[in-house]
Amino acid sequence: MVSLLLQWREELATQLDSSQSTPLHYASSDGDCSVIQEILKHTPPSATQLHDSKGLSALHVAALMGHTAAVRLLLKFSPASADIRDNHGRTFLHVAAMRGQVSVISYAIKNRMLMHILNEQDNEGNTPLHLAVIAGEYKVISKLLYSGKVQNHIMNNAGHTPYDLAEKSTGFYTMVRIILKLYVSGAQFRPQRQDHIVKWNGQDIIKWQATTSKYLAIISTLVATIAFSATFNMPGSYGSDGKVNLNGDRLYHAFVVLDTVAVTTSVVATILLLYGRIAQSHRSWPSFIIAMHSLWLSLICMLLAFFISIIAVIDKNNSIRIALTRVMYHGLYILMMMLTKAVMPGSVKGILMFLIGGRLEQERRAKRRIRRQYPLIVVYIFNIIVFAVVTIMTLIAIDVIGNLRY
Repeated sequence: MVSLLLQWREELATQLDSSQSTPLHYASSDGDCSVIQEILKHTPPSATQLHDSKGLSALHVAALMGHTAAVRLLLKFSPASADIRDNHGRTFLHVAAMRGQVSVISYAIKNRMLMHILNEQDNEGNTPLHLAVIAGEYKVISKLLYSGKVQNHIMNNAGHTPYDLAEKSTGFYTMVRIILKLYVSGAQFRPQRQDHIVKWNGQDIIKWQATTSKYLAIISTLVATIAFSATFNMPGSYGSDGKVNLNGDRLYHAFVVLDTVAVTTSVVATILLLYGRIAQSHRSWPSFIIAMHSLWLSLICMLLAFFISIIAVIDKNNSIRIALTRVMYHGLYILMMMLTKAVMPGSVKGILMFLIGGRLEQERRAKRRIRRQYPLIVVYIFNIIVFAVVTIMTLIAIDVIGNLRY
């Protein structure tokens, strides 16, 4: 249909609507390469450089939508269109970086003809890396930095490097990941007097803490109630003398210890969370962290106590016991790996480099700056390590418990 219309009236290919958009804008937005090719057959190369009312060319639109094939086709037809700027002085690469279009970024990095725009600055002096940091597009940032072709220390018109803009990203977790990634890549903050550094206030974290504490307090109370009631329902039941039938068994002793720890840690978590709700200040942050770890430990201990109570009453040679051990181990392993991946702010190598690295003067300066401006990031990373250690110990405990009395 497009071919027939253009054969009938070729001028339709460059006709503008009320928003100054051409048919090529619409085809690029949809990403239909067959339609784009048909339109390009009936237009001069300059048609790809036409702007809509917002200053966007067809190439901008294709990049914004992540249509890499359309971007490749438009650049092949008109290589000069790569330098087209919108009303903000941004190339198609700036737009792709803002919208997190990794495939377009990857194509631009691999194309030698586009290397000159990787570090191009818009009207505000922002490079694609600046805009990706502001937008919190971690995958784009990783791709740009990994290429080795992007300069990570360029300052915009306000004198900010990408590092300085990390606090403007979309959230705390994203900010942590971006700062860690920039640190590993050797990025630097702008030169600044250390006494002029403004500590990140973390208002979004304080709000999240207040909301989360309320629900965690309910959970910790329920865990304490369940763990406490478990003491009246010992595995193996009771004898006529009122004592537990499994008294003296290693599994029974392990059950008692784990249940006691579950009760204690859940009560501690409840008290600390209630204190945090009352305090409502930055001082309550350490108590919130301790409460989180206490609650996690309580849940783990309760899970292990439940596992032991089942194992204790099943014959050691029973195939059900072996199968249950394997299911518990592998199920928990998958769950822990998913949780660890979800909360891990970067690669293990990157985290270790941040915690124990910093041999070069440049790295030491960056780490000092991060500790001064973002102290919560160091706390967060340390707590991730604690979480990973507790998880590993839990998996080892399940494996050991499953093999008891075999």
